[in-house]
Amino acid sequence: MSTGEPPAGGPADLLAEAERAERAGDLVGAAIALRNHLERHGDDGPARLRFARLLLSSGERAAARQALAPLEDAGTGAEVGSPLGRQAERLLAEIDEAEGATSSAALRWERLLADDIDDLQARARLARLRPAGATAGLEGGGRPDRAETLVSPEGVETLRFRLLREIGRGATATVYLARDETLALTVALKVLHPQLAEARRSDALRRFFAEARLAAAIRHPGAVAIYDVDETARALAMEWIPGGTLRTRLREISGGLQRAELTATARGLLTTLKYLHGRGIVHGDLKPSNLLLRAPGEVVIADFGAAELIGATRVATTDAGGTPLYLAPEQFRGAPSSPATDLYAVGAVLFEMSVGHPLRSHASLVRGSAIEPLAADRRDRLAAYGPRWRDLIVALLSPDPAARKIPAASDLSKY
Repeated sequence: MSTGEPPAGGPADLLAEAERAERAGDLVGAAIALRNHLERHGDDGPARLRFARLLLSSGERAAARQALAPLEDAGTGAEVGSPLGRQAERLLAEIDEAEGATSSAALRWERLLADDIDDLQARARLARLRPAGATAGLEGGGRPDRAETLVSPEGVETLRFRLLREIGRGATATVYLARDETLALTVALKVLHPQLAEARRSDALRRFFAEARLAAAIRHPGAVAIYDVDETARALAMEWIPGGTLRTRLREISGGLQRAELTATARGLLTTLKYLHGRGIVHGDLKPSNLLLRAPGEVVIADFGAAELIGATRVATTDAGGTPLYLAPEQFRGAPSSPATDLYAVGAVLFEMSVGHPLRSHASLVRGSAIEPLAADRRDRLAAYGPRWRDLIVALLSPDPAARKIPAASDLSKY
């Protein structure tokens, strides 16, 4: 009698093996597991795409192109207009550029742009490959048939960008305010720290560009746009949001924010999360420093370095990702990021915006009281903004992941 479990060595085992290997930084082992899986299940488009990305991140461009070939065949369900087809076309365009086949790359970016006129990455890459005055084939347009890099390997001189000033620095990268001289556009240029690009730190490099590829597929005003990616230069060009971070905003204001700003921020965050989760993306590290402001109350989610795809094989771990002050209770017990953990983080951010200080303190994390339910006196403080506001945050901060829900659009308009 069947137990409902897949047989040992079956597709679930191989996909789990690939996930474990990739998390451990063993890209070769992950690629082997995925290759073995595809030998049995060649029509698994998402696995094929994942396999190609691994090959590409390891510098195996020819093998990555070969792996993607079935996704270009008619009848696979991976036509450019489908999510899978768009991802495959984007990878193939990047491979073409890396190999100097700019005419082919430009055609691929054109197809992506024709399918989605708001595809900012495709628009920026196409403008770089086919600037005004160049011929359709580029070769005769007075421009070398190769893509320029964003930043020189030393990270000092720029071929296309003029660095204006440093606007942020973290553990993995520095962000500069820069001017794209080709597009006459101000951008935020995120450059991976050189020491993290060494072979022994390949996991950091892989995660850096995994963020870029995942974020580049997002098209929503509430999520920061990725314009361009340059793996050789270890850099990505992003939409410049001039209003700074929510963290800076909270430091400027003593106590909680005004109701109008609170409710506008809540609507923006929850609406954007509904879009992201609907596209199968979990952010994984929502916090005030990762939330940018076009204006007070007009919030934009940034920094997708911890983002994951919903449904991807994940292994529970005692090393919770994200930032402890905003983690959901189940993450302290080893649960992976999920739509529910994103919603808990939003609840924690909204609580902080309401009362003027974080939901937790570092001392509470040490005591282990950080995972306790929201106390009555803290609920009462939220009630100052009205019972609906209190109930929204209490629901988002529920210890039960299933109780955290995004309200319907009609209800969101009432907060």
